Amino acid sequence: LQELLEETQQQAEDLQAQSEELRATNEELEQQSKTLQDSQARLEEQQAELEQTNSHLEDQAQTLERQRDDLRRAQSELETQASELERASRYKSEFLANMSHELRTPLNSLLIMARLLADNRDGNLSGDQVRFAETIEASGNDLLLLINDILDISKIEAGKLDLQPRRIRVGPMADKLRTMFDGAAAQKGLSFKVEVDASAPKTIETDPQRIEQILKNFLSNAVKFTEKGEVSLTIGGGKDTVVFSVSDSGIGIAEDQQDAIFEAFRQADGSISRKYGGTGLGLSICRELARLLGGDIQVESTLGAGSTFSLIVPVTYTGPVREEDRPRVAVPIQRIGGDESQLLVTKDPASPPPITATINPIADDRESLAGDKRTLLVIEDDPAFASILRDLAHEKGFQCLIAGTADEGVLLARQYLPSAVILDMELPDHSGMSVLERIKRDVKTRHIPVHIVSVNDQTHAAMSYGAVGYALKPIKLDKLSGVLERLEGHLSQRVRRILVVEDDATQRESLRHLLGSRDIETVDARSAAECLAKLETETFDCMVLDLNLPDSSGFDVLKTLSEDENLSFPPAIVYTGRDLSADEEFQLRKYSKSIIVKGARSPERLLDEVTLFLHQVVADLPDQHQRMINKSLNRDAALEGRHILVVEDDIRNVYALTSLFEPHGATVRIARNGREAITALETAKAEGRGIDLVLMDVMMPEMDGLTATREIRGRPEWQDLPIITLTAKATSADHEECITAGANDYLSKPLDVDKLLSLARVWMPR
Repeated sequence: LQELLEETQQQAEDLQAQSEELRATNEELEQQSKTLQDSQARLEEQQAELEQTNSHLEDQAQTLERQRDDLRRAQSELETQASELERASRYKSEFLANMSHELRTPLNSLLIMARLLADNRDGNLSGDQVRFAETIEASGNDLLLLINDILDISKIEAGKLDLQPRRIRVGPMADKLRTMFDGAAAQKGLSFKVEVDASAPKTIETDPQRIEQILKNFLSNAVKFTEKGEVSLTIGGGKDTVVFSVSDSGIGIAEDQQDAIFEAFRQADGSISRKYGGTGLGLSICRELARLLGGDIQVESTLGAGSTFSLIVPVTYTGPVREEDRPRVAVPIQRIGGDESQLLVTKDPASPPPITATINPIADDRESLAGDKRTLLVIEDDPAFASILRDLAHEKGFQCLIAGTADEGVLLARQYLPSAVILDMELPDHSGMSVLERIKRDVKTRHIPVHIVSVNDQTHAAMSYGAVGYALKPIKLDKLSGVLERLEGHLSQRVRRILVVEDDATQRESLRHLLGSRDIETVDARSAAECLAKLETETFDCMVLDLNLPDSSGFDVLKTLSEDENLSFPPAIVYTGRDLSADEEFQLRKYSKSIIVKGARSPERLLDEVTLFLHQVVADLPDQHQRMINKSLNRDAALEGRHILVVEDDIRNVYALTSLFEPHGATVRIARNGREAITALETAKAEGRGIDLVLMDVMMPEMDGLTATREIRGRPEWQDLPIITLTAKATSADHEECITAGANDYLSKPLDVDKLLSLARVWMPR
């Protein structure tokens, strides 16, 4: 019992312990249950929050979707607007191009006809009538300037205005502007002065054409708006900038109008009762050009007390600047009246240039020319080769002038009358042949010896126009040195010697009287044998050769000269009383590149050719000889008897071009579009006459000029037919398109009569 009692007690204790454990476990379970209940409550709360968040996210997603749709629509609208703007810009460019054509086309005929009247070739117009024609021509040129202004605005807006910066001298530019405005100021009774301050740099690197365009606008405005007093151009500056200031004592500009005058088509006085005319384009163009040049324009003016317009450009061109990038500094500008004003100007533009610019920093001697030294003019667009020629010229004792374009070369030749010219044939604006023709066509410059150095072999043509020599690139330095030495020797030679090969005594005597002068020695040869004997022992500058000799023909003489290196072979002028056939001319030309076939049929023509090849100064010849040469030049043998096809749809231009060429002895055929041009060429070929030159307008109905040019070049029989395109569009891209289509050359409308005649002579088949 005791054992059972103890066992029972033990079991009771165990049960009690288990009961305690169960109670503890129950308490833990209750606690866990509470915890689970709390967790479940929190989860339910979180689930409610998540459901609310999901709802918000769904709302945001819908909002984002709507915004994305809105952005898509906005982007589509922007693309549509951009497309419309691009189309509008294209339409505007096309409109301006077409407007340029439509304006230049009637202006072209007006200028040509006015020039023909002003020349008064028949001498049947009175002095007043000639002045009327000159006034019409001047007014037409004013219209041309307006057209150019409108096109400049368009190019600037489109970012397609090309600059051609190069190293230029400030002094000659100032002299040019002084000469240009002296007359206009004097006519209004104004005092006009140009001053170059000691602080101004001697040279700057910029686009001279655009600088002059801005300054011409400033000066013309100053003269126009000044009734009495003074107009001045002052050039100053510092290390990094040059400042061109144009001051006047005119009407001045109100302060509230000084910003408006730089807006396109805006003027200080734009009312219908205004006193002064103008379009309001000039200053707007000037401001944009100044920005493209990396500079700025500032104005200081007081109403009724005059104005000062200042152009500030960097000494070295680094490209255009944006308005927000222009740092401003104060520069003192001297005003008329003695007071100094502080103008804010820009310095050191650093933006990269977004426009096409070709730098040609070639320095020459035009600012330090000495009258007692010989001057060499180098017309070459390759800066490296031009620099070599300049340095070599200095070694040989020449002063040197350098021109990078055909037009600049002709201008420098007429302005400075250099001792000699070295000319490249491939120039950016026109062929070198046109330069040679214009120099030799002008009685003031035709005596200047011109030596050609080019990659293209056009020896026959160049020598026929009076070139003194021809060398092909690449050329070694020693040969280049020899060219300059020959030019120097030619210049040192005072007396020129002519060999006259003629069997008729009367004819020899006539030629001796015709060609002989103080500086000309004529030597006679009565036969072919005597001619060859003299050429074996003596040197001559020119030979006048008759084809019919008693012991042999002139053809045999030339053949012998071309084959025998022991005989000197001077430029030969074939002087014959009969017409030379095409076969005879070809036979004469094949003997040597030195042969100049002219077939002169008159004393005037012969004298003209001899003085050309002897490089005589026309002004130094006797009066009778000068009159004969002028008569020969007026006859224009290069155009006489030639057939020219004018492809032009505007009857006014047709009439003008016909009136221009027919007095020179040319026959003009007309075609109104490209199709008619091809038909006219086929008809001329069938008739056996042929066409010597085609003047091709670009914009025509049915078939335009470029398409017609390509069609013509696609025919083997017309591969060498000279074609000059006449385009009213004046951009470099338009010109390049003409050359790519197959044109030999191009000319922009309104046509420059002298350039057109020059190009016609150059490209006319010889």
